[in-house]
Amino acid sequence: EMFMGPFDQSVLWSTDGLIGPRRFIEKVWRIGGKVLEQKNSSGLTLPGVPVGTHTVQNSSIPKLLHKTIKKVSEDIEEMHFNTAISSMMILATEMEKAEHVSLEDFKKFLQILSPFAPHVAEELWENLRTKTVFTKNINFSDWPKWNENLIKDEEVKIAVQVNGKVRSEIMIQVDEKEENVRNKVLADPIVLKYIEKRDIKKIIYVKNRLINIVV
Repeated sequence: EMFMGPFDQSVLWSTDGLIGPRRFIEKVWRIGGKVLEQKNSSGLTLPGVPVGTHTVQNSSIPKLLHKTIKKVSEDIEEMHFNTAISSMMILATEMEKAEHVSLEDFKKFLQILSPFAPHVAEELWENLRTKTVFTKNINFSDWPKWNENLIKDEEVKIAVQVNGKVRSEIMIQVDEKEENVRNKVLADPIVLKYIEKRDIKKIIYVKNRLINIVV
């Protein structure tokens, strides 16, 4: 029910709503099998999990993980459980694609999953316990903290306005120099259609948000 909609609003119950959450839990179980496979040189896996089916390496997992920890932590406080689960679904999809998921990253994922799927999280936690990782029962483990440096975006999309009307959008580096942003905007073919043969009176730049060309 937490996934079907906002917790404080009524929703129409349907068994069709169980399909998405079930697929999510099955995906988490497969990821657990992959992590266990990496952990055990013997090749021991969780029941029903195929071995050796993961091919794509994804170095963005730590960044996405910490963004998800922040999102889930804040959503729990606000009782926005459906969006918390949605963010974990996105993370699980990327983890399943990745060639390697570290034990520590998966540990943090299980901790934020635990309030929503306690039995599955506990079972996976116990299967992956070692002398140095997962030492406590998951219910007594400390809630993970996000790293502020890892949740910062390297790029941001800004609106490009001409005389106050949005005409285009461009991607820039976060906190990129204004001169570089201006050069990118003035080279945008879409923007050029609105400013060619017209005098530019001034350019107003709001850092990391928008740029407005007054002609």
